[in-house]
This record gives sequence, structure tokens and C-alpha cells, in this order.
Amino acid sequence: MVGAIGVIGYQFDDQTVELLSYRTKPHFGKERVISKESVKKMKEKTFPFTFNNIDETKNKVLICPHGPDPVFYGIRGENTKSLLQAAKLIKTQEKLDGYLIFKSNQGTSAHLKNEIDVSELKPYSSGKITGYVLDDPKMEKGGHAFFTIISKGNKVRCAVYEPTGLASEMMHLRKGDKVMIGGAVRKASKKYPRVVNIEFIKILNLKKNLKLTNPLCTKCNKKMKSKGKNQGFQCVKCGKKVKSKKIEVVQRKIKKQMYLPVVSAHRHLTRPRQRIGILNRNIQFDDSVSWFRIFKN
Repeated sequence: MVGAIGVIGYQFDDQTVELLSYRTKPHFGKERVISKESVKKMKEKTFPFTFNNIDETKNKVLICPHGPDPVFYGIRGENTKSLLQAAKLIKTQEKLDGYLIFKSNQGTSAHLKNEIDVSELKPYSSGKITGYVLDDPKMEKGGHAFFTIISKGNKVRCAVYEPTGLASEMMHLRKGDKVMIGGAVRKASKKYPRVVNIEFIKILNLKKNLKLTNPLCTKCNKKMKSKGKNQGFQCVKCGKKVKSKKIEVVQRKIKKQMYLPVVSAHRHLTRPRQRIGILNRNIQFDDSVSWFRIFKN
């Protein structure tokens, strides 16, 4: 009811559609049996006009809910025709009652478009923050990565949880890296401080990783050997000498790009990679398309 009232005044800067397929009453609460192969085929046939149907990294179907509600599956996409095409490809072991197509803001990241006020960092608020990594990430029990960024003079503690598939990659962040994070503020508890649960992280700039190394002999293309403390370096082959070590840039193990969780860790509103840069500002109602249907069983 709250959602239905809220959508009346909602401004759709971007929109998607979702087809919900319903079960007959005798099947309410029973296990849903769906052909995983049909979902894979549906994804292949309708990509990129449907999204988040299956997580192939985990071989997990994502269109079926798990509770006792009357929905058998929900397919999300860019337009109604793609949804109807997708629904025809799905194979189930039970006859369904019908379907209804809804206008939606799923897959738009609408909850992350505004800047979070880092001076307050209100619990349960969502949005994005740009700042600089203040310390090297730490891996904690459960495989979760934690680090702090500084934004507008305020420290913000960030969490990247193991199920996102990003925690190990974020361990390669270093102090001074410039990032934009998107997520929700989790309130503090007796054990843990307030933290932003990261839903995406965009690496804007990487600090150079420099190290001192023995110089390379330009003639022999071999590393020189140290002659002793404060005595410089010498090539053991040709005898060439230099006074000091060379500064070498070490390639970083993380890139300047957008990092998103694995699909199964997406929230309903999370913008999938295939929708980055896409804005559906207006999906017109087309009465030639069946927006709802009741099957004759």
C-alpha cells in the first residue's frame, strides 16, 4: 500500500517494466519448479532487453521469489514486448494463473542518484559519496572488506561484504585512491560503528604505486648489484656504475572502472552493467500489447 501510494507522485527519470506471473491458489506456498535451462535460453534470446534473470557465476535462477506469495516469477526489462517474448520461453511444471506487467524503477539505481550528506551520514539514507581512500582495506571475519574514505573533511567507514564478490578486489585499494561509492548507511550498533554498505564503487583515480629497485644496466640489460652501503651500484658484467636506486612504477591490481556486485547480490533497484548509460524516460502505454492476462486452465 505504501509503495502504491508513493508511486503516484514519483517522477520517473528512468523506468523499466516487470512481468509478474501468478500461481493458481492450490499452488500457493508450494515449491516452485522451473527449468533452469529455459531461463538461460530466455536470457540469451532477450539480452540486453531483459536483465538479472540468472547469475551464471553461481548457476542460480534469480526470477523466482522464495516466499509463499502468489508470484511464480518476475522478469524485468526495457519494454513490454521483450517481457512477453521472455515469458513464452520459460518452462514450469505447473500451469500458471496469468500475468500482469508493471511500470517500475527497478534496475535504475534511483536510490543512489543523490549525494549523501557526509556531515550527518543519517542511518538508512542512500546515495553516493566521492572521496579519497584514507587507509588500506582490512579483511575481517567472514571475508568482508572494510576501509575508510575522507570526503569534504569527514571520515566515512565503508563495508564491502563477501557475497558481493567484490571484497577481495577492494583489498587492492590504497591510501590516496580517489573513488565514488554508492550505498546505504547502516546505523551503528553496540559492536560496530556507523558504516556505508557499498553497492557499487567507481575508481576515479589510482595513486601510483612506486618502489625503489636496483637500477638496470642500459648496456647489458641486467640488474646491477649493490657495492655496499652508500657505495652505489655496479653491473657485474660490464662494470658500469650508478649512484642510486631507480624509482619503478608497479602496476596496480585494480583498475579505473566501475565495480558492481555479482548479479545475485544486486538489490532490486541496482542498475545492472548492461543498463549503464541507458535512460528510459517514457514507456508509453500500448493497448495493442497484453499488459495483463488471465489464463484459461
